[in-house]
Amino acid sequence: MSMDLGLDGKVALVTGGSVGIGRAVAEQLAAEGVAVVIAARTRETLEVAAADIRTRTHGRVLAVPADTSRWDSVRALATATATEFGSIDILVNCAATPGGAVRNNIEEADEDALLADINVKLLGYFRTIKAAVPYMRKAGWGRIVNVGGLTARNTEALSGMRNAALVHLTKTLSDQLGPHGITVNIVHPGVTRTEHVESWFADMARKEGITYEAFVKREAADPAAIRRMLEVREVSDMIAFLASARASGITGESIAVDGGLSRAVYL
Repeated sequence: MSMDLGLDGKVALVTGGSVGIGRAVAEQLAAEGVAVVIAARTRETLEVAAADIRTRTHGRVLAVPADTSRWDSVRALATATATEFGSIDILVNCAATPGGAVRNNIEEADEDALLADINVKLLGYFRTIKAAVPYMRKAGWGRIVNVGGLTARNTEALSGMRNAALVHLTKTLSDQLGPHGITVNIVHPGVTRTEHVESWFADMARKEGITYEAFVKREAADPAAIRRMLEVREVSDMIAFLASARASGITGESIAVDGGLSRAVYL
């Protein structure tokens, strides 16, 4: 028996929806019968992604350029979504610099880069949630899924503080919004085969004078329990489930989709 996610006819807003995990989520939701708005800053990339998703799914997909670092842009994005499709039922937050902009030692860390990182991701998610919640509250139903990162749980990068703060935001809002039928969860992807990661790994491999395959094996495959890099669909599967009617009992949770990369025990 197949699992009906109960998403047909819903409306989703996916930020960072032109590439990587955001795009995979948008395509998966569109295939489930969801009307999807994808948002990102670069119009050309966004339009190409929207056209491709429409071709693949025959779904309703609208591209709306937006900058989540600005409240006026986020507010206009929410208004455009509701005007086009009637409401906002699902919000998936992916818009951020992958991996974070500040990954070096404190002596070399740039304050402006860190502030920009936090503004786009932490405050960007805050802004989109603030803009979307009135529509969900009115409907008495909503799903918010934040894409965080494993740096919330380790000391790999100073930018990880944005993901740790997102966990707090997620849990706090799950309490605030739960009585209104709105769930809020956060997903921490492991090393995932996105355009950014492939380009980054290829560049690092060239600098070390080793093959891309050897670099992936060392950095992504060998450290993980499943001994391979994750594919975007494996992350988007979890996000689509959390966005569905089937996940009504899950809220305030911080879930890693990392192929067993994390070794800590969380109770």
